[in-house]
Amino acid sequence: MSATGGMRWRIRAALLLAVAAAGAGLAGCEYADDAGVSPAATSPPARSYPARSPLPTRDPELAAAETRNLLELGAMLGDSPDGLLVGGSGGLGGTSSGGFSTSGTVTRTGQYKVSAACLGAPEAHLSVTQSVRQGGTRLELSLDCGSVAEALVELETGTVSAYLVRYGGGIPGPGTGAAAGIRITLNESP
Repeated sequence: MSATGGMRWRIRAALLLAVAAAGAGLAGCEYADDAGVSPAATSPPARSYPARSPLPTRDPELAAAETRNLLELGAMLGDSPDGLLVGGSGGLGGTSSGGFSTSGTVTRTGQYKVSAACLGAPEAHLSVTQSVRQGGTRLELSLDCGSVAEALVELETGTVSAYLVRYGGGIPGPGTGAAAGIRITLNESP
C-alpha cells in the first residue's frame, strides 16, 4: 500500500513540475505578427474607463478642531498609567453613528478602572464589551462631554472592546471636530 501511495505522490509531483515548467516557459513568450509588431502595441484598450474624480480633501478647520480636541482629551485623561489595558482616542464623526473604538486582550481576570471623556459634542455613549462567552456587555455609560467619567468593571480573560459614539438629540453638524478618548487600567486599589 505504501508503494502505491509513493507512486501516486511521484506522479503528482512530476505533473506539478511539468505544469510549472510550461507556465514559466510561456511567461517569457511574446506574440508578434509578420511585421514584428505585437498586437498590444498597436491596438487601443478594449474598454476605456471614465476618469475618476479626486478624493475629497478634508476641511482644514475641521482637522484643526479635531486636533485641538484630541490634545485636550490627552491632557484630561492624563499620561498612560501603569497597568494600561486599553487606551486611545479618535474622532466621533458628524453623525450619530460616527464614533471611535479600540480593543485589547485581558490576561488577568479582575476589576478594571474605565476613564473616558469626549469634547466637541454635547454627549457620547460608552460601551465596554466582551464576547457572549465572557459575559457580553460589561459597561454602558452616558458621557457629558467636557468632563472625565470613571467607572469600575469586572473583566474576564479574553478580548475586550470599547466603543464611544455620539449620543443624544442635539447632534451638531459635521464641522465640530468632536473627539473621544478612553483608558482601561487594572484597578490596584482594594
